Amino acid sequence: MLKKLSFLLLSSLILFSCDENGTRPAIDKDLLPNSNGGRLDIIVVAEESIWQDSSGEVFRKYFTEAQDGLPQGEPIFNVRQVTPKQFGTLLQRARNVVILEKGDVGFAMETNKYAKPQQYVVLSAPDKEALISLIREHQEKVIQELHYSEMRYLQKRVTAKSQPVSKTLTNHNVTVKIPPAFEKTVEQENLLVYWSKTIKTQQGIVIHFEPIKDNEGAIGQRIIPLRDSLTQLHIPGDNVGSYMKVEDIIPPVFTNLDIDGRYAIETRGLWRTEGDFMGGAFLSYTIYDEVNNQKITLDGFLYAPEVDKRNFVLEIEAVLRSIEFTN
Repeated sequence: MLKKLSFLLLSSLILFSCDENGTRPAIDKDLLPNSNGGRLDIIVVAEESIWQDSSGEVFRKYFTEAQDGLPQGEPIFNVRQVTPKQFGTLLQRARNVVILEKGDVGFAMETNKYAKPQQYVVLSAPDKEALISLIREHQEKVIQELHYSEMRYLQKRVTAKSQPVSKTLTNHNVTVKIPPAFEKTVEQENLLVYWSKTIKTQQGIVIHFEPIKDNEGAIGQRIIPLRDSLTQLHIPGDNVGSYMKVEDIIPPVFTNLDIDGRYAIETRGLWRTEGDFMGGAFLSYTIYDEVNNQKITLDGFLYAPEVDKRNFVLEIEAVLRSIEFTN
């Protein structure tokens, strides 16, 4: 016990002691405490006068709007506001922190300021109108960075233990970290299907490979037809003859991005069962791997009628985006 106390005291001295000129040295990032907070939680530090006026309203509009591709409305982030006086040691360890304050115009993003991993964002402006303009200018970048950081943090936990790389993946020069909870139910030359089932949830993953076709037309044009053809063949419903297909009442949302150096399209949407009453959310990545002349579909879907779905979809994203190319 004495040794532990001595270590803590020594760490505190290293972290917070001043040099002979009375200035505080840079914090040793290796000695930072672990961050805390729930998935996709943000602590917003702002005076009540800022949070309750239109600048706080604009921030909430962007950061708590409904996440795309979910059957029920769930916010992109869970946002909790505290005043600067309330922002003490415990809250400083939050994984995602956003500062809204009056001052010179400034925008900054810093990693691991008080804890690790941590994203620390500062939005500062001299008046309400300037702060609103700053939020609008940077909200997309901040949302992307915070979401990606949360996904990477979860990825380390979800894929800490993974199954051996299958022969199908090896033959296509990729690895994907599939957690042990997923059972492989189909393995073919160009196709893998995995299932994870609990009392309240069912999660599935489909991985498909096909050559890039010169006459495919517009990039992404075949994403939905290909998905429907794969799920019709390999994802049956409970009733005889039923199968999964994309729900077209609410169109899917497409986003361009980069995955391990390859151009990719993310698709978020809803699925339903033709011939049955099941439905849920899906997340899909279509990756154009020109190095190996192949188009890769990584598709994850969720059936969880009794629980919120946003965090489970984030888990699926963490698994799918663990893909790496071996050449």
